[in-house]
Amino acid sequence: MTTTEVLDVLAAVLSPYLGETMSRASAQTHCNKLGIHGDAISEAEVEALVGKLASGLNVFVGRERAVGVLAEMKKAVAARGMSP
Repeated sequence: MTTTEVLDVLAAVLSPYLGETMSRASAQTHCNKLGIHGDAISEAEVEALVGKLASGLNVFVGRERAVGVLAEMKKAVAARGMSP
Protein backbone atom coordinates (compact mmCIF):
# COMPACT_ATOMS: atom_id res chain seq x y z
CA MET A 1 0.00 0.00 0.00
CA THR A 2 1.07 3.53 -0.57
CA THR A 3 0.89 6.29 2.00
CA THR A 4 -2.02 7.83 0.10
CA GLU A 5 -3.92 4.54 0.13
CA VAL A 6 -3.39 4.15 3.87
CA LEU A 7 -4.57 7.72 4.46
CA ASP A 8 -7.66 7.07 2.33
CA VAL A 9 -8.52 3.90 4.25
CA LEU A 10 -8.02 5.49 7.66
CA ALA A 11 -9.93 8.65 6.72
CA ALA A 12 -12.85 6.51 5.53
CA VAL A 13 -12.98 4.71 8.89
CA LEU A 14 -12.72 7.94 10.88
CA SER A 15 -15.19 9.99 8.80
CA PRO A 16 -18.35 8.82 10.57
CA TYR A 17 -16.84 9.97 13.87
CA LEU A 18 -14.93 13.11 12.90
CA GLY A 19 -16.25 14.13 9.51
CA GLU A 20 -14.40 13.77 6.22
CA THR A 21 -12.31 16.94 6.40
CA MET A 22 -11.19 16.45 10.02
CA SER A 23 -10.42 12.77 9.39
CA ARG A 24 -8.21 13.43 6.40
CA ALA A 25 -6.48 16.42 8.05
CA SER A 26 -5.82 14.45 11.22
CA ALA A 27 -4.36 11.47 9.36
CA GLN A 28 -2.14 13.73 7.24
CA THR A 29 -0.98 15.77 10.24
CA HIS A 30 -0.01 12.65 12.16
CA CYS A 31 1.85 11.36 9.10
CA ASN A 32 3.84 14.56 9.00
CA LYS A 33 4.57 14.49 12.75
CA LEU A 34 5.74 10.88 12.47
CA GLY A 35 7.99 11.73 9.52
CA ILE A 36 6.03 9.55 7.10
CA HIS A 37 6.63 11.01 3.65
CA GLY A 38 6.65 9.69 0.12
CA ASP A 39 4.77 6.88 -1.53
CA ALA A 40 6.08 3.93 0.46
CA ILE A 41 4.86 3.24 3.99
CA SER A 42 6.06 0.40 6.17
CA GLU A 43 3.95 -1.74 8.46
CA ALA A 44 5.70 -0.16 11.46
CA GLU A 45 4.76 3.29 10.18
CA VAL A 46 1.15 2.20 9.68
CA GLU A 47 1.09 0.86 13.23
CA ALA A 48 2.48 4.13 14.60
CA LEU A 49 -0.02 6.17 12.58
CA VAL A 50 -2.99 4.08 13.71
CA GLY A 51 -1.81 4.37 17.32
CA LYS A 52 -1.56 8.15 17.13
CA LEU A 53 -4.98 8.45 15.54
CA ALA A 54 -6.53 6.16 18.14
CA SER A 55 -5.08 8.10 21.06
CA GLY A 56 -6.52 11.33 19.70
CA LEU A 57 -9.94 9.74 19.36
CA ASN A 58 -10.32 9.49 23.13
CA VAL A 59 -11.08 13.21 23.20
CA PHE A 60 -13.74 13.05 20.49
CA VAL A 61 -15.53 9.77 21.09
CA GLY A 62 -14.44 8.58 24.54
CA ARG A 63 -12.08 5.83 25.55
CA GLU A 64 -14.45 2.90 25.06
CA ARG A 65 -15.59 3.90 21.59
CA ALA A 66 -11.99 4.74 20.63
CA VAL A 67 -11.06 1.11 21.29
CA GLY A 68 -13.73 0.02 18.81
CA VAL A 69 -12.61 2.55 16.20
CA LEU A 70 -9.02 1.37 16.64
CA ALA A 71 -10.18 -2.17 15.84
CA GLU A 72 -12.01 -0.84 12.77
CA MET A 73 -8.87 0.94 11.54
CA LYS A 74 -6.73 -2.18 12.00
CA LYS A 75 -9.30 -4.35 10.22
CA ALA A 76 -9.60 -1.91 7.31
CA VAL A 77 -5.84 -1.70 6.82
CA ALA A 78 -5.44 -5.47 7.13
CA ALA A 79 -8.15 -5.98 4.51
CA ARG A 80 -5.94 -4.03 2.12
CA GLY A 81 -2.98 -6.32 2.80
CA MET A 82 -1.02 -4.54 5.52
CA SER A 83 -1.05 -5.32 9.23
CA PRO A 84 -0.75 -2.46 11.70
